[in-house]
Amino acid sequence: MRSGLFFLVILANPLSPSLLAVHVDARCGGRWWRRLSDGLLLREVTGAPCPWSGGNSLWGELEVPSEEFDESEVSEGPQGAVSVTVELERGQQALYELLVPAAGELEDVVAARFADEGKGCAQQKPRQPSDCRAAADLRARSEQVGHKFCDHPEAKDARAFFCRYPPRFYGHAGICNQHAQFCAPQELLTEGDADRIETAVVNIDASQFHSLEECGALRREVWIFKVFVHWCPHCQQLMPKLYRLALVLRQHGVTKLRFGAVNCATEHELCASQKWPGHPLLVARYLGPDRAIHDAIEYWVDIIKDAQLRQMLPRYALPGDFPVLKLLLEQLPTSLVPKSAWSSLFEDGGEGEQAAGACPNMTALHVSHPEALEDTVGNGWSDVERDFSPRRRWTDALLMLRHILQEWIAPIGDDGNADAFSHRQLVVMESFVRLLAKNLPSAFGLEHVLRDLQRSLLVRLRAVQTRLGGRLCASDWKDLSAQVLEKIAEVGQREFSVPTACGTDTCRLWSLFHTLAAEGLRRQEVPAKRLLAIGSSLPSQPDAMLQTLRGFVEQFFKCLYCRQHFLEQFDAGSYNLAAALQDRQEAMLYLWRLHSAVSVRVAAEHSCDAADRRWPPTSLCPSCWKPSSNQWPVLAETQAMVAGSRSPALQRSALPDEGEVLKFLMAAFLEPSSNETLTGPEQEQLAM
Repeated sequence: MRSGLFFLVILANPLSPSLLAVHVDARCGGRWWRRLSDGLLLREVTGAPCPWSGGNSLWGELEVPSEEFDESEVSEGPQGAVSVTVELERGQQALYELLVPAAGELEDVVAARFADEGKGCAQQKPRQPSDCRAAADLRARSEQVGHKFCDHPEAKDARAFFCRYPPRFYGHAGICNQHAQFCAPQELLTEGDADRIETAVVNIDASQFHSLEECGALRREVWIFKVFVHWCPHCQQLMPKLYRLALVLRQHGVTKLRFGAVNCATEHELCASQKWPGHPLLVARYLGPDRAIHDAIEYWVDIIKDAQLRQMLPRYALPGDFPVLKLLLEQLPTSLVPKSAWSSLFEDGGEGEQAAGACPNMTALHVSHPEALEDTVGNGWSDVERDFSPRRRWTDALLMLRHILQEWIAPIGDDGNADAFSHRQLVVMESFVRLLAKNLPSAFGLEHVLRDLQRSLLVRLRAVQTRLGGRLCASDWKDLSAQVLEKIAEVGQREFSVPTACGTDTCRLWSLFHTLAAEGLRRQEVPAKRLLAIGSSLPSQPDAMLQTLRGFVEQFFKCLYCRQHFLEQFDAGSYNLAAALQDRQEAMLYLWRLHSAVSVRVAAEHSCDAADRRWPPTSLCPSCWKPSSNQWPVLAETQAMVAGSRSPALQRSALPDEGEVLKFLMAAFLEPSSNETLTGPEQEQLAM
């Protein structure tokens, strides 16, 4: 065992509570202890036995860093902690003291201590005074900022269409053929004023954002900012609707209501400083003297925000739903924006022709296999699904992992510090990296660098429980994750030079989640000694895996709707979560059920009456679905939310054979593995 910060007094062969059953307190579990030698704070494992006497000492089960011990001899607990027998008292000498505050109170103290240390991360960045003359040239500034948005390294392939305004997808025949809502609207086709086209929605960076305030624009005009990132599907769906609205208002002579767009992929600091925690958002700003405008914005905020949204979002930030804009336009003075200028764009609940446009072109999906249009289940998935190998899905998972490390994992700034991570974020980061190290297939070649990263995070996490204190700056994270990113680039070029299977980052995130679950299940079938002999980790327990994914989504998934829905369903225990927390097969199926429910719900919300998004389609897995007069319980939420929907997934009843689905998932997300074959020396090692 390594010595140092986390050295503990532990029995060589820890005495079992069943052998030393003299408990000194019946009320325990979750309490905190402080080591007297250095002030280290450690917590009792929830549900562990109370401290017991033995050998003239007092012993207890506390949570400590698992990398301190042989993984084959410890059990995993919350946030990847492990239960280890610790000597609390020797003779009459106390080695630890029990702290009086409740666990929750002490966790608050730890978090506050971490946040206080994090203030040292703040970097004073001198900002030049605004150049109001340059800022006034909105077209030139918007074009300049738009180029910056699209120079982002992740604005590639399909995502390049969504990185700036005016949208790049206008005039692109391929994307227009696939999705009608991305075709240029008639108002754009007939518009001859280039300035109006380029500045209907202005691309806004931090400099321009501050200039609007400092140069007086926000006193003269109402600004609505769309806060987005180019990979977010909800942001992409909002893009053509918002642009058309902004253009039509300009064409009707509305000049005092302006629209801007902030791409948080490049404007990290601005988004963090404004405490914009997700995407897409609509943010209203007005600093002028007109009381009627202020009243309209206040009413807009109050009527939209429930208690949960008030807690999640800053005062004047609202979810980026297009119909939300109608509620604001209805309240603003007609002298500012007459109803005749915008009302037609919100007919049929703000969807109209956009509803069909948000749905896939079914004929284009099934060019090579038109018979798949008649699939009993899953005709909303493309024929190219037949060509998706595990390696292609792994490529998506690897790309998503790179994107997470580079872009998603960043301080939220909800405590006012955009330069340091919160204690809760660090707990989630350490747990997530631990899960990656344990459950990514060995073909990814990342286990060792992920282990190194996890240990570095763990050192910082535990340091806050000592007198030394601890923090994690945003700049520290870039340095710590650099080695993993370098390895991802190396492995990607060598092992994953195949086309991806996904067109969006939400799809890639699901590929990563499914891969982690599948590999965890595969490793369960391999004897622990064999895994250790070939240098592979024991897989994460299903409860630890799912709780870790929940924490990751809560802290780092930037899609506001996706995050909110995931957390609601998880916390409600939907889709047989209780079983999934206990069993790796059920955990694999749980993620599939949740993914299927999301896919069907999104299609139904967009009135895609021809597309069945249950997966896998019967053309790929005929044995996965059985005709039934009963509705699949997983779709009950969608049925309640979109009552009267004509979605084929809700109209054509079928029940899955989950045993067959499990086989399909394992084949879809895992390659036939040769890792279980041991070399001669490894076999000899096992025989010793």
